[in-house]
Amino acid sequence: MAGRQEVTSIDILFLVDRLEAVLQNGQRVPFTHKVMIDETECYDIIDQMRLVVPEEVKAAKKLSQDRDRVQGEAEAQAERIIQDAMDQRDEMLAEYAIVAAAEERRVEILDDATQEAEEIKAEADRYALDVLEALSTRLGTFLREVDNGINALQPPPEDGD
Repeated sequence: MAGRQEVTSIDILFLVDRLEAVLQNGQRVPFTHKVMIDETECYDIIDQMRLVVPEEVKAAKKLSQDRDRVQGEAEAQAERIIQDAMDQRDEMLAEYAIVAAAEERRVEILDDATQEAEEIKAEADRYALDVLEALSTRLGTFLREVDNGINALQPPPEDGD
């Protein structure tokens, strides 16, 4: 197990470099593009690569999963922030609508009260006019009766003086 831990800590690029060095240091076969190399050394490097590659793939996969997780969390947080902003906007719009409706209702009540006050004043003026006209008529009648009473009580004017 300790050997595997040691091998997995070897970088895959290091093993590729070693394999390349084995190929470069091999003996060339004249008039060909072939090289004689140490078979055991190549197989040893290939075995180490087989051990290292899965570890590097696992590390890359974990890194990819971590990136996906962080990206997912960031997207979820962004969605929450957007939703919170939209909720706040809706709440502010609702409050604005309530304030606007209250203002509209206030104006309506004020208009109704003003109109009702004008109607009451006009009705009171009509009533006062009716009462004053009736009083004037009655006072005119009383005044005529008083004048008639005064005339009846006064002695007739003397003729001859």
